[in-house]
Amino acid sequence: MGERQKVGALTPIVRSLSGAVVALETVAIVLTLGLLAFAPLGASAPLGIAAAFVAVMTGGLVYALLGSAASPSAGPTSATALILAGLVAQLVQDVRFDLQSPEGLAMLMALAASSVVLMGLFQILMGWAGLGRLARFVPQPVLAGFMNGVALLILFSQIPILLGLPPLTRLTDPTVLSQAQPLALFVGLATAGTVWLVNWKWSRASASLIGLAFGCILFAILLAAVPGLHLGDVVGPLPLGQVRLDGLQPLADSGAWELLRDHGKSVFLTGAILAVIGSLESLLVALASDQRGYSQHDPGRELLSMGAANMVSGLCGGVPLVLSNARCVLLFKNGAVGRGPALASVIVYFLIYVLAGPLLAMLPKVVLAGMMVTIAVALSDRWTRQLLGQWWSGERSPDLRHSLVVVALVGVVTVLFGFVAAVGMGCLLAMLMFISAMNRSLIRGRFSALERPSRRIYGPAQARLLQLERQRVVLIELEGALFFGSAERLGIAASALAPDCRCLVLDLSQVSMIDASGAMLLQQLSGQLEHRGVSLLLAGVSADNDRGKRLRNFGCFRASLPGGGRADWWPDADRAIEAAEQMLLSAAGIDASQTVVPLADASLMRSLSADQFARVRQHMQAHSLRAGEILFHQGDPGDRLYVLTQGSISIIGGKGPVRPRFVSFSPGIMIGEISMLDGAGRSADAIADTDAVVWSLTRDSFDALALADPLLGERLTRNIAIHLADRLRGPR
Repeated sequence: MGERQKVGALTPIVRSLSGAVVALETVAIVLTLGLLAFAPLGASAPLGIAAAFVAVMTGGLVYALLGSAASPSAGPTSATALILAGLVAQLVQDVRFDLQSPEGLAMLMALAASSVVLMGLFQILMGWAGLGRLARFVPQPVLAGFMNGVALLILFSQIPILLGLPPLTRLTDPTVLSQAQPLALFVGLATAGTVWLVNWKWSRASASLIGLAFGCILFAILLAAVPGLHLGDVVGPLPLGQVRLDGLQPLADSGAWELLRDHGKSVFLTGAILAVIGSLESLLVALASDQRGYSQHDPGRELLSMGAANMVSGLCGGVPLVLSNARCVLLFKNGAVGRGPALASVIVYFLIYVLAGPLLAMLPKVVLAGMMVTIAVALSDRWTRQLLGQWWSGERSPDLRHSLVVVALVGVVTVLFGFVAAVGMGCLLAMLMFISAMNRSLIRGRFSALERPSRRIYGPAQARLLQLERQRVVLIELEGALFFGSAERLGIAASALAPDCRCLVLDLSQVSMIDASGAMLLQQLSGQLEHRGVSLLLAGVSADNDRGKRLRNFGCFRASLPGGGRADWWPDADRAIEAAEQMLLSAAGIDASQTVVPLADASLMRSLSADQFARVRQHMQAHSLRAGEILFHQGDPGDRLYVLTQGSISIIGGKGPVRPRFVSFSPGIMIGEISMLDGAGRSADAIADTDAVVWSLTRDSFDALALADPLLGERLTRNIAIHLADRLRGPR
């Protein structure tokens, strides 16, 4: 049964009971993350456990009522706990906090809680501003590096406890290491190993509870078997009491202003970082939950709900709350989806905190550290492990290498310089990755006009000339965004043009966006190329499309022809290349628009004697067309062929303002011969580009000529075949 079917099959009561079971399974996570957040307090670290339970009870209740995720169950996470621990570690260094007195601890806890309130406020502002959707655009390597850095920080923070030492012990001191307890490490690793074994062998069992129970039993057995053995401390008595909205009350004391002045910047930055990291983690987990539960959350509402939950948690002295991936996975695994299971979890946490305090106080810290090891390993990014597997298998692609470098950089910065630097590095790398990707994708292809000629068919003399000159026309196809991050690459490509280049065609039809820098580059490029004797033609640009409007909105290419267009703007690359070909012909002294080919020199009349030509001429009729006039429509009967002797005619398909051109004919070329031979209808429209003169030969006349003079019929048929072969062979 799939997850969706399983969820639908459970009644609300059963789902709520499943939510209560999940709360029991995640108690160890709440305990360990509470201790982690306030580990710098040393002997007073159990205050963190109380703060964690206050958070899941008060803020968890608010989020369960307001959240739109498939499983609106919030709790502390490793990343936010470590961020808060960084602030607590800084506050502990201030000697004005008397950590031996309840008042001093209350003041420190109030400052820490104020950062949680600020986190909630920032999240509400982000929700109102519609910034929730930005989570979808965070590059995966940046997120993976951050998560790996957090996992490493968790592991490093648990090493002293696993060795039976105080939480913040500096392991660089050799004398400290001599006090390490190998059996304590054994208990911690055995606890972690039990969790992994249960997950592997019995995936439906509660691995966290079993691992916690096994670790506690092993701890007790070793203490009983070896008198005087030291395996580290237990949690100790929890500060129990009624939950009240007075977590920030100590800040109203007379001495609080000086502390706020000195630590306000750190509190503010911590709140901002908590908001960014917590929101990102929550929204990504919500997206994953949508995929599991076939649901759809509202990112804006999610941030508003999470912000309200964190403000309530902070006012009550709680730790930051996030939509936890581990909790959501367990809820889906047990079919506990919806508000009912989330509310049931809140009730269970309350009962555990009120009724099971003495049992929680007896939990060994080394066992909880073993549980944290499993959390750290689970938090490490799976995508990164997949990339490493590809690397070790021999794959060395640039994309793989770049992704691993970014993951490593963000992870190292997170470990060495903290979360502020990691967020800054992540934002910088995200911007650089975006610019790099846009820069790599800007130039789609580069061709000469010899490789990509226009669709115009020229007469023999013009075709021979262009065959020699087309390599002097370069076409560069662009795609993506032409902006400040990619414009330089286009400039480099233009500067690499061959000295004999006479025209550069830039096809912008696949360019999705042009910013001011891109527009200015095109303007400057036009002037620079003109100074070198190179013409710049822009394809896919017109006065009434978005690209043309943006260029002019930025003050570029403002001059216009009388009709409103420009001589260097063309609707597509085909017509732009034809314009470049006309420039090459003009430079050779050939004005293609004035070319007139006598009927006797047309391709149909090749190798005919004067007498044969005269007889064919008698069966042909001349037609004069005005520019824009239709020679034939798509679907018309193919009962004749035409010979163009003056002007230009194009075969056009489709509908709409910009119709695709299949081919254009120059004087001396046959038109419509295929339809005449096979008797099928016309496949497209034939439209005169300029004033034109054509001669028509009907199928009946062609058959009559062939019947009266088989040799003439054979030569006419051969000329049609040669004409078709030339067209199939390529540009001429």
